[in-house]
Amino acid sequence: MKWSNFFKGDRTYQMLLYGTYAAALLSCIFLHDVYLTFGFILASVVVNFISRRKLANNLKKFDRDEKSSLNLESLYNEVEGLRKGIEEAANSITELGDEGERKFEVLKEEDQLAVAIVEVDKKLKKFNNEEKKRNWRVEGLAKFGEILRSHDADIKDLSRSVISNLVQYLEANQGGIFLLKTEEEGDQYLELTSCYAYDKERIREKRIEIGQGLLGQCVLERSTLFLTDIPHEYVSITSGLGQATPRCLTIIPLLVNENIYGVVEIAAFHPFEKHEVLFLEQVAENIASVFASLSNNEKTKQLLDDSVAMTSELQSREEEMRQNMEELTATQEEMSRNQAELDGVFKAINHTMGVAELDKSGLITSSNESLQSIFGLSKDDMLGRDLTLLTGPLSKENFLRSLNNGETISEEYLTKRKNSDELWVSASFSPMIDNKGNTYKILAMITDITARKLEEIEFEKLSLVADNTDNSVVITDAKGHIEYVNHGFCSMTGYTEEEVMGRKPGDFLQGPETNKETIDRVRNGIINKVPVYEEILNYTKSGETYWISMAINPVLNDEGDAEKYISIQANITDTKKNALDFKYKLEAIGKSNAIIEFDTKGNVLDANQNFLKIVGYELDEIVGQHHSLLVSDEYKDSTDYKEFWNQLGKGEFVEGEFERQKKNGKKIWLRGMYNPIYDMNGKPCKVIKFAVDITQEKVLKEEAERNEIDLKNHMEAIYKTIASVEFDMNGIVTAANGIYLSITGFPEDQLIGMKYLDLIPEADKDKPQTTLMWENLKDGQFFNGEFKLRDIDGKELWLTGTFNPIKDVEGNPYKIMMFAQFNTSEKEKQKDLGGTVAALKNTTPIMELNPDGTFKNANELFFTQFGYKRLELRRRPFIEFIKGRNMSAEISDIMHKLEEHQFVENDLTIVDASGNLKVYRTTFTPIFNLEEKITKIVVIMIDREVVMKLM
Repeated sequence: MKWSNFFKGDRTYQMLLYGTYAAALLSCIFLHDVYLTFGFILASVVVNFISRRKLANNLKKFDRDEKSSLNLESLYNEVEGLRKGIEEAANSITELGDEGERKFEVLKEEDQLAVAIVEVDKKLKKFNNEEKKRNWRVEGLAKFGEILRSHDADIKDLSRSVISNLVQYLEANQGGIFLLKTEEEGDQYLELTSCYAYDKERIREKRIEIGQGLLGQCVLERSTLFLTDIPHEYVSITSGLGQATPRCLTIIPLLVNENIYGVVEIAAFHPFEKHEVLFLEQVAENIASVFASLSNNEKTKQLLDDSVAMTSELQSREEEMRQNMEELTATQEEMSRNQAELDGVFKAINHTMGVAELDKSGLITSSNESLQSIFGLSKDDMLGRDLTLLTGPLSKENFLRSLNNGETISEEYLTKRKNSDELWVSASFSPMIDNKGNTYKILAMITDITARKLEEIEFEKLSLVADNTDNSVVITDAKGHIEYVNHGFCSMTGYTEEEVMGRKPGDFLQGPETNKETIDRVRNGIINKVPVYEEILNYTKSGETYWISMAINPVLNDEGDAEKYISIQANITDTKKNALDFKYKLEAIGKSNAIIEFDTKGNVLDANQNFLKIVGYELDEIVGQHHSLLVSDEYKDSTDYKEFWNQLGKGEFVEGEFERQKKNGKKIWLRGMYNPIYDMNGKPCKVIKFAVDITQEKVLKEEAERNEIDLKNHMEAIYKTIASVEFDMNGIVTAANGIYLSITGFPEDQLIGMKYLDLIPEADKDKPQTTLMWENLKDGQFFNGEFKLRDIDGKELWLTGTFNPIKDVEGNPYKIMMFAQFNTSEKEKQKDLGGTVAALKNTTPIMELNPDGTFKNANELFFTQFGYKRLELRRRPFIEFIKGRNMSAEISDIMHKLEEHQFVENDLTIVDASGNLKVYRTTFTPIFNLEEKITKIVVIMIDREVVMKLM
């Protein structure tokens, strides 16, 4: 029998192989992945194949040469080694994917099986890591999906919720959401809607233009920006003690359907991994979808509002159209009336104006009686006459060509009457057009203007005189329309004669600064046909102002009606400027100063409202009174007061601060000057005082002096009671008081110049809180609390106090003041007391009761010994924990003693949760607040058996 056949049927070997298969298969079942299961089964098959092949090779060798050195013992050892290797492999397979490296004691690292197990382990770990990342991303997407669904109304609320949860989920430090806004002009920009940092929402307003900085560039590029090399001071993360620059910055666009709605900016002290960036991009797309929906909802609401507005506008327009129809009907009726009136006008024209009709060749075909009367001809005499009868000599061919082209010609013409007298007419020739646009006749309307023309000739003669003067001369008709202006007017106003003819002077010469009252007086004078003499501000053509002295005289006819107005104007701008300058200066002085006038004897002549308000008098109460009315009785009778008025009477100038009194006798202070005013002969004629009330200034000055003394006294008291140290802005000591020097042992000359870091314990120097505290102090922030310093020997000292930035008048800190009290002994007592209390809690059961005797709290030893749970004891009366007769009376007596500040000790039988009874020496200690009311009762229970043993 061959050994190979024996081992092929060996039951032990088969069970070993089956155990290997089972171990591999069980490991795969727990991993829940089909592909990995296949890998582990393949690994077990490899184990089977390698072990069988190795055994078969050895057995064949043994069969071929039974005299070989291979014997049964060595074969057994080899089988045993294979078994142990397979067992080690099976154990390693069950641990695949767990943390730690795979180590082999039986198998060698270069064995194929060991290499395969290590490789599968690496892949399993990689798979587990990827699975963990996928689960993290899926959970995050689900979480933010719920957040986005729960905020469907307000974008700002949604932004605050999203950014706070996003910063926390990513374990980042700071983040912000910027939404894309569009102005009415179409310009777009990013607006910060929510900012979150260090577990706190930040409320800031920030606007970023498109293309500005990294955020604006992200909008243009529409792709994620991931930075680990952040520019200095680009972003800072601030805590309560200072700020630092993050190491990683990620900016993700809010994109959906190629439309961008904003960006999300996340900053952190650690770089984001690839799956975190992928998660951010997916969340950003979800956020963009919700923002798009909310934006669309807002637009839909706006469209609905616009629709309602348009409906209302259409209704309004419909009503307007109805009213227009009513107005159209009324207009048609009005046109009918106007037609009737027009017929009447034509009849009136026939009676007042000459009317003639001419054919296309310019021959008169008809004429009315008025025209016949003007020329002194009969109807037959005018029929067939040429148009030159009406116009006098002219170029008939050009004249008719213009009319036949549809032009209307209006001119003044010199012709002759029948008796050859000169006749001036104003004629208007209008072509009459048929429906084909052709002229079929000419209508002429003639007015006799001979009388007016003669007057104009007379005016021309008068203008010769007017043109030779620099003053302005203006002649208007009865309605105020300009008929003539001279050269002086044009030079003064900058207008040409052609620009002003027919216009009213006030329409273009007067402007916004022209006095309305003066205009009204001029208008009333013209209406009443009386001469007007005024000074008025006018405007030139270029908009410059100038002053004139103006005289307007009406020219009346025999009936007393004004036919014309003649105005002569002289330029008085320089004189007026000087007068107004003096007037406005006086008004300005009067508005800002109290002014009073006296004669040289001191009698009051006048005072402005500022002065009257200060002294409390009315003007009629002081005019005529002497200046002594305003001074005290002591000063009034003094030599100084008499000398004061002697100086003013001589014309001397006096200034200073003067004590005066009001009408009610109250003292006031005035700062001012007394100015002598001289007459034309150079003699003083009166005195004007300009003054300001400085009473409040005096009061404030005195109060400031008192406050300065009080502050000095307070600071001296502070320096005598608490320690103080003064630092410059770099933390260098510049001064310290005696209390600090005496407790720390530093000599003053040694302490001056030392840094704050030299005064604190070594362990605190490298703490970031120290650096951050000084950064905040430099920014002007106040700091208070407990802190540690050291004395000259290096011993730690505890202090309670404040570090106060001292600011200059511009609000900038320039030094730091520390005010503190040393509490090292109190801290040591607290530490000792804390240790004692902790030891007591660890050695004996302790219960706390409410003032009404119900359970409040207990230490862990109480719950352990008595078997109770905290929740089942809430507000439970203490009497339920004890066993005995008449316990109600005893508990009532205990509570009464406690209220009297008495210490109570008693032996009580305590009932545990299982109903067991045990006697304890029990002490009751009341805890009082500042109002001497019990806030709680501490009950300490000591096992009676222990007490008895001690006794």
